[in-house]
Amino acid sequence: MTYTVVWKTAMLERLAQLYVEATPADRIRMAKGVESLNRRLADDPLDEGESRTGSSRMAFVPLLVVTFLVDEHSRTVRVNGDARFGR
Repeated sequence: MTYTVVWKTAMLERLAQLYVEATPADRIRMAKGVESLNRRLADDPLDEGESRTGSSRMAFVPLLVVTFLVDEHSRTVRVNGDARFGR
């Protein structure tokens, strides 16, 4: 089950800003978390995170919370939100 994972440009810009503001150690944690999340979303997005209304889901990775929509018909995952979370 391979899905295409698409990050909205605004979310990539927000992620870059969070990365720049983080400590070097936190940058490593964030990068590894996002890389791992992208793989899991491409493999089986409906098994990732928690369901929300409709096809919306929310996942927690080191230092971030990410929201995304799964379109099973087009086999696409659209990341539409990210924010700093945790320590």
